[in-house]
Amino acid sequence: MAKTLIWLLVHSLLLGGITPQRLDVSSTNSSRMCEGRLIRSIIELKKLDGCVVILGSLEIFIEKAKKENFVNMTFWDLREITEYLVIYRVRELESVGQLFPNLTRIRGLKLLNNFALVVYDNTHLREIGLYSLLKIDRGGVSMWQLPQACFVDTIDWKVLAPKARHVISPPDIQVQCSIPCSCSRNASLNRCWNNRKCQLFLDGPEADKCNEQCIGCRKTNKNICFVCRHFTHKGKCVTQCPPDTILLPDNQYCVTEEECWDLDRWVFNNTCVADCPIDYKVNNKTHPIFCEPCTHCDITCGDLKIQSLGSIQNAERCVYVNGSLVIHVRALAGAMSDLRKYLGHIQEVSQYIAVEGTDIISLDFLSSLRIIKGEKLKDDKYILDVNHNSNLQTLFTPAVTKNLIIKNGTARFDQNPVLCMSRIDEVKNRLPMKPTFLEVPIGSNGYSGACKEVSFDFKIAESNESSVLIKFSPVHDHKIHYSALYVRLPPGVHTAVVPETCSEFEWHATDVPAEFDEGFGLTKLNSLQPASTYALCIEIYDPIKKLLIRSNIFNFSTPVGIPEPPFIVELVASASDVVVIRWVDHKDYMPHIDYYELDVALIERSTTKSAVDYCKLKEDAYELDYTRHALVRRPPPEYNRGCESMCGVLATVTPGAMVEEYFDVCDKIHIGCGNQESMILNNSTFGNYEYVRTLILLNISSPRNDFQVGGLAPFSDYKFRLRACAGGHCSRSSKGVVRTFSLKNADIPSITYLYANQFGHIYVKWSPPNVTNGPILSYSVEVLPRININNLMPQSWCISADETWMFIQSVRVPKYLVRVCVKTLASSKSCGDWIKITSVTESKTILLWAGVTCGFLIYIASCIVGWFKRRSRYRVDVVPLVDSSSSSRVESEPPALMLSDFVPFHTISLD
Repeated sequence: MAKTLIWLLVHSLLLGGITPQRLDVSSTNSSRMCEGRLIRSIIELKKLDGCVVILGSLEIFIEKAKKENFVNMTFWDLREITEYLVIYRVRELESVGQLFPNLTRIRGLKLLNNFALVVYDNTHLREIGLYSLLKIDRGGVSMWQLPQACFVDTIDWKVLAPKARHVISPPDIQVQCSIPCSCSRNASLNRCWNNRKCQLFLDGPEADKCNEQCIGCRKTNKNICFVCRHFTHKGKCVTQCPPDTILLPDNQYCVTEEECWDLDRWVFNNTCVADCPIDYKVNNKTHPIFCEPCTHCDITCGDLKIQSLGSIQNAERCVYVNGSLVIHVRALAGAMSDLRKYLGHIQEVSQYIAVEGTDIISLDFLSSLRIIKGEKLKDDKYILDVNHNSNLQTLFTPAVTKNLIIKNGTARFDQNPVLCMSRIDEVKNRLPMKPTFLEVPIGSNGYSGACKEVSFDFKIAESNESSVLIKFSPVHDHKIHYSALYVRLPPGVHTAVVPETCSEFEWHATDVPAEFDEGFGLTKLNSLQPASTYALCIEIYDPIKKLLIRSNIFNFSTPVGIPEPPFIVELVASASDVVVIRWVDHKDYMPHIDYYELDVALIERSTTKSAVDYCKLKEDAYELDYTRHALVRRPPPEYNRGCESMCGVLATVTPGAMVEEYFDVCDKIHIGCGNQESMILNNSTFGNYEYVRTLILLNISSPRNDFQVGGLAPFSDYKFRLRACAGGHCSRSSKGVVRTFSLKNADIPSITYLYANQFGHIYVKWSPPNVTNGPILSYSVEVLPRININNLMPQSWCISADETWMFIQSVRVPKYLVRVCVKTLASSKSCGDWIKITSVTESKTILLWAGVTCGFLIYIASCIVGWFKRRSRYRVDVVPLVDSSSSSRVESEPPALMLSDFVPFHTISLD
């Protein structure tokens, strides 16, 4: 019964996990989409009623409004805006969240300058209050001139829009915003929208446990999504669009062609579009409208000034620039990828190109540039002006530089510290007029760029898990200064790296001592991570010549040392005697693991008398804990991906949560830090009434990530401890406790002797069950007198678990029915068969002496049997383990369902 119930529970949860998710909207049309608009009046604002998605931007600018206009005005259905949201000078509005309490996502496909959410110059606004907002895909947040607004700085805007810059005005010191957040004891998560609503998090330990298809969900039902993470079809979240639909790319909705036409759009390449791509034009002479190829239909733009993400995107369709191209992009996250995406079609600039005061690293995004005409020059002289660019390393791609036509003027390159002269010389050769030393000052470019490289012979003199001593051949000059630059390469990165790629890798620098040992330079790098690959180079600076030279890149690896423990993601009972364990490895140590150590220990009750009297304990005072049959966890981010089956449905650990409690901690009391073998517990107390009995230690060859253990006792708790071993060193243990399923037809005692006389005295002796579902808690003896009374309830007597006989005083009748029942962890009452007994007629004296003698002999025999029993319970048994290696396994299934993978195995009894 217990096994049936647990699997009903697991299957119901799993079915809940694969049920199609639907959107949480109250309107009858859960997919209603509205076009973006500029709203200038309350009447226009009311037209948003029923909109689920805004296709475009939503700009609200209502200077003439009254406070009563916003009473009971709430747009409950709005979930998503595909571009940006602006709230500007909306008089008497006190909360943006009052209008849009369920707005969950702003995609930022187009931005207002660099921002996807702008709340500006709202004098009566008291809070932002968008308490359902979970994700801003692109663009930043700007909150400015909000003199009465509180709770603006109590939101972690970086969590909402992690790849953007935010502009948040400081709170007005005259406004009393004294109500503190009380959402979390963790200061980093103590974020709130107001004094009633806390900030919701999409990921991390504070995130709601929603279905993986959802962005936000109802707290009462994880399958009711606020917004779909991937695709939406007819109000349901799907992983891909059905074959009879096309994709609306703005919001990843799956729509029909008729729905696409209703949105004043048309079909192109199985998508619903509002504009044709480059080299295509709209054919609106027929119905339906479609895109047809064209020649010489390129777009000509006027002057382009690229200084924000919005201006970058506005240049998307430009091929010919009839004017100048000025690039002034500062510290914008994702700017380089957007430049490559939207400026890659520019072929011709009629005037000049200026790149001034930027943080970009290259001009390679102008990949189609063919000609710069110079019809008008900057300062009447320069067709190419590149100055004060702190990170600019390269100019155009080699293909562009080789074929570029520059018709007029000259160029200026000044204050570009990492742009080497060799790069400038490549472009100078294409100019009709060569620049003078005033246009390209000596020492003004490339002075920090290590434009010259020398080759060193590196050797590792000493190394351990956290430090390394590097030996190299220096340039002998006491005036020269040496620095070592090094960076840890993430696992799987094989591309060449140089120190300028600071946006991708964090380089560290340390000075190299000027004293050389036997003509060799030595530099020691500390605080390194074990089992890691590092890139190293030496920078040489000549203060006299103001010249920076860099050595070749040298890669080295640190020893593995003691690996990090594996992480148990699934520990699941699949039968009454079988447990499946599945784990994932720490990403840094995966390639180095040689084998695993797995030890299994039985947690059972002590043989000493328990303080709990189960005869007095009510049956409803303890409940069966079915969750103990399946321990399922999500691995933290630093571990390899796993848990494709049940994790996320039954997982008890959210990604990023603290996981140290699932590992054994090295201490001097129980575990010897220097001896890994001592990590296996011997017989020891476990709580007040339980003890751990180590059964077996097994070595498992790597690579593998699952194992099956068989021959276990039913409905018993087992502690699993798994370690990863590399190079003779084993990690701490990843631990977990799981309970096997109950065994049907177990817990049945048998009566070995039964006696009754004419005085109602009954003597019963029984044998304990051969197999029990966990420890026996108590026995009960039931007697049913055979008399002519309907629905007669049997008499019952309870006795402790260490007794196997009982004298009973019942009513005087000729015949009785007697049976013995047992209470275990799995069942409150499991009974043997009713045994019929006829009372014997005896004199009281004979009966008395016979009873005393028999009782004395039985007591002596019970003591002897009990002594042998206690000795046998302390014996350490070996549990047979079965290694599943079936090639037909479907890895996405939970291990508890993979009974077909079990191979036959030999069972050794635990008795």
